[in-house]
Amino acid sequence: EFLKPFIGEQINCFNKLQQPRRYPEVFLDERHLSPQGNELWAEGIFDYLFESKYFEDSNNLVNIRPNAEEKKNPDLQNYITEISKYAPKQPVFGSIVMNCNPFTLGHRYLIEYASSRVDKLFIFVVEEDKSVFPFADRLELVRKGTADLQNVVVLPSGKFIISANTFAAYFTKSEQQDIVIDASNDLSIFGEQIAPTLGITVRFAGEEPTDNITRQYNSQMSIILPKYNIRFEEIPRKEFNGVAISASRVRKLLETKDFHSIAEIVPATTLNYLKEKFS
Repeated sequence: EFLKPFIGEQINCFNKLQQPRRYPEVFLDERHLSPQGNELWAEGIFDYLFESKYFEDSNNLVNIRPNAEEKKNPDLQNYITEISKYAPKQPVFGSIVMNCNPFTLGHRYLIEYASSRVDKLFIFVVEEDKSVFPFADRLELVRKGTADLQNVVVLPSGKFIISANTFAAYFTKSEQQDIVIDASNDLSIFGEQIAPTLGITVRFAGEEPTDNITRQYNSQMSIILPKYNIRFEEIPRKEFNGVAISASRVRKLLETKDFHSIAEIVPATTLNYLKEKFS
């Protein structure tokens, strides 16, 4: 009874649409509405009821969703838990951005940890040639040092991940440890453009105990990346003799060609490269 006036109006309205065939997508034939037509009809019913204050009477409300008590039902929850194991699992893709100047066992540890927690791990090697070791060599060392990890893909970072264009302070950090950085441009490009392209939903980084610039970058990742639905995970650094393994330590040891000490903190592929280049 309540809907009779509305139904009459709706029939007249749809008849007007049908006759000139201005909106043929609304009809399947002269008597039956298409899915689009049914959607329009349903929206019209709701709008009519709402404008007529039909829902202000609680007796007219129909609960079509499980109530709170049903949701708390332990038998229901147990059933949901039981069937959830059959749900198809979505692959998880992760990423790490590394300079690897040069590649160390510390880098290897971070990659092993991250790769064990995702289905595929993308390693972006900083492409900007502002490091002691040239980009081509650093890229090759990472690829050789991770060749046995089947779910790891090593890529150049291009001009848009930790580059002179997006994060110039990274390349002058040895002289400017006291500055406050702004990595929002670099991280926004990663979150908006790069991560969605590869399906990346988590980014890993090693904890930074000494470098203030990298520590700030990590902090800003933890704030900015979740805005793009990218989880950030900071991984404790691998230590040797109680000290975090670092590429800067390797470079320091190279000054005296202490290959014995270097061998303790770099993979064999890196050690061979360093001996060939600096012996």
